[in-house]
Amino acid sequence: MNFKENLKVIRKNSNYTQQQLADLLGLTKTTVANYEQGIKEPKLHTLEKLTIVLKCSYDDLLK
Repeated sequence: MNFKENLKVIRKNSNYTQQQLADLLGLTKTTVANYEQGIKEPKLHTLEKLTIVLKCSYDDLLK
């Protein structure tokens, strides 16, 4: 798996919709969708927020 797939799986396992995750991160739903589709990649500070909100490690997201 890769980042986009990992993000989607972890988000769903955490019971967040794209909109809920976006709200928690201060992003738009479109941005989260773009991450999950591989259209965009998050900046380092956003990755850090993702690990905090989703209670996962960088490895969980990036492996």
